[in-house]
Amino acid sequence: MFVTELLADSMRGLLLAATQIEADAPRAEQLEEIVERGAFRPGEDEAIGFWFARVLTTRDNLRGIIEELLTDLDKPTRKLKDSELPFFLIGYAAACTLVRIDRLLLFDIGHHSIIQRKLNEAFPEYRIPPKQYTKIYSWFVDHSNAVAMLDAMKFARKKRRALLKLKRDPDVGFLAANLREIEAPLDPRKRTYIKRAWEYVSHKWRRRGVVSVQKLLAATMEGFGRTASEIYDSENKNVSDAIRRSIGEFLQPGDVIVTRHARALTNLFLPGFWPHAALYIGTPGQRAAMGISADCGNESFWAPDVCTLEARKDGVKFRPLTDTLAVDMFAILRPNVGPATIREAIEKVVVHEGKKYNFDFDFFTSDRMVCTEVVYRAYDGLQDLVFPLQERAGRKTFSAEDLLDFALDGGAFSPVAIFGVAGSENEITYGDNVRELLVRSFRSDPSHVH
Repeated sequence: MFVTELLADSMRGLLLAATQIEADAPRAEQLEEIVERGAFRPGEDEAIGFWFARVLTTRDNLRGIIEELLTDLDKPTRKLKDSELPFFLIGYAAACTLVRIDRLLLFDIGHHSIIQRKLNEAFPEYRIPPKQYTKIYSWFVDHSNAVAMLDAMKFARKKRRALLKLKRDPDVGFLAANLREIEAPLDPRKRTYIKRAWEYVSHKWRRRGVVSVQKLLAATMEGFGRTASEIYDSENKNVSDAIRRSIGEFLQPGDVIVTRHARALTNLFLPGFWPHAALYIGTPGQRAAMGISADCGNESFWAPDVCTLEARKDGVKFRPLTDTLAVDMFAILRPNVGPATIREAIEKVVVHEGKKYNFDFDFFTSDRMVCTEVVYRAYDGLQDLVFPLQERAGRKTFSAEDLLDFALDGGAFSPVAIFGVAGSENEITYGDNVRELLVRSFRSDPSHVH
């Protein structure tokens, strides 16, 4: 039958997909390192997001096969005729494979609250909405799903001999031949089901408490952040059009722009003298010359005036240099990596464009981002660069001055230009003196800065 052939063909591909998902799943030692560290690094974040997207796609296809067969057969399993057993075998194999993937996700990969929290995050770049881990957990322990699976298992045992005879069937023979292996993930024990259901209830209530506190703190921080960010002197900025044109001719793709407003309420609450950073992604001409492309679905990446990626209160956006440098002071850091690494850094970070600003300043999540996180998620993990995140108020963070310390002490970036600080009030300083002026601006007594 043509329909049987199509469904069986789909099932063959999904079995291969499930095997590949298992092969590509994060290794136990990797997960333990993440748990011990208490956070995912950008490369790990991207890897688990990509892997999770494949899991969700495979699950959707498996459920699609099951739902299609249930609709077509439209009768209880126990009333199926022997002529309909090939359809049952396909649906049963899909259900077993779905359990196989879910057990891997829920109990092998998501064995710790840190990993569960990451899997409950939204991954907009992979079109993954929030709370998918909890949604799958809920489906896995749902009573009606468990009863339906148990009925299917009983029917499979009852019809075992007839199912095995299907080994000679040209369409579903491969399923009959591998039935024992396909069924291996099933666990019919009532005690196991009750244990998993109780774990889900515990998970749900634990997450509800954590999420409630997080939402309260985030809402408070966002309200304050939005208000504070509006209170600054937007007129008469020290960086003039002439200064912007001059530094614009000097900047190269991959440079980091660290900035400061002389008078802004946020300066009182963000750590250090230098509070903000943006990533220079280059002009369209510079990007084309380096072979930089964007798989972010946003045509504004190639807009003539776009040359920075910057996270501010209105979100992570492509911006013109005139916008980014509407400030009083700036310093330029140049990465000490090759063009290929810079190209990779820019291409991987632009997928975050369009995300909201993270007023909670927590680098654990990647669905919202703070300004320095743009730089962190661009470069961390490339060419042996490892950003030393700092623990502040129970959160993993990396401030603009952490970034400057990283540049000055670690050699990952070189300070190549500065403007607006003592010793460089009226013109841009380049070359050997930049490092000294930058150090004096935030590592000495504040009274000697201005």
